[in-house]
Amino acid sequence: MPAGSRISGSISCACRVLLRHFGDNCEPCGNCDVCLDPPRMFDGRVAAQKLLSCIYRSGERFGQAHVISLLLGESDARIERLGHDKLSTFGIGTEHDRNAWRSIIRQLVAHGLIAVDVTGHGGLSISPAGRQFLREKPPLSLRVLKSAKPERKAARREAREAVPVADRALFDKLRAKRLELAKAQNVPPYVIFHDKTLADMAARCPRSVAELAGIPGVGEVKLARFGQAFLDIIKAHDLTG
Repeated sequence: MPAGSRISGSISCACRVLLRHFGDNCEPCGNCDVCLDPPRMFDGRVAAQKLLSCIYRSGERFGQAHVISLLLGESDARIERLGHDKLSTFGIGTEHDRNAWRSIIRQLVAHGLIAVDVTGHGGLSISPAGRQFLREKPPLSLRVLKSAKPERKAARREAREAVPVADRALFDKLRAKRLELAKAQNVPPYVIFHDKTLADMAARCPRSVAELAGIPGVGEVKLARFGQAFLDIIKAHDLTG
């Protein structure tokens, strides 16, 4: 990264990017998502410095959920045991919410400033380019995270309302566990299980791995990775009523 360089977000016309790959330098198409609804940008230098500093101070081995909790000043037993609530970077990122920090992390990974340990537990570390960024602090354009679309919120409400009233308490607990797992793995919740699958779990209340395997949407891989976590929620719900 040469001194004085600028790191810009990728906001080019999607068709233009594709055609440039084939040697055609065309004008913006005016019809793709980027042309019709250009993303808003902001100067991300301070946010990037805070994020990279937090990754560095915590040892460059923790995943995004842990790092974001540090930035937001959210303490728990693990953070206190590690002494991370005493770090100088603890609570320095409250100007952004959790979703915004996830977006910033994804963008810094895309820019090559953050490396992710994909073979381990998703630990974040600072790449050589990220260390150079901290030294030089060049301008950095990042996309502003868009708020959830109203229709998505409406869809979530409709999914819950479609569940029988007697099953909704368990359904809500299962969705909360799904969201927790999705956040930890930085994936959309539906990648874990769809609402229909959770609704079937709430209705049928499987008590074993074999019973859970019989629910549509619970494949062999997901059963192995997530099955026990959801069975534990169902068993705990049985005990508490």
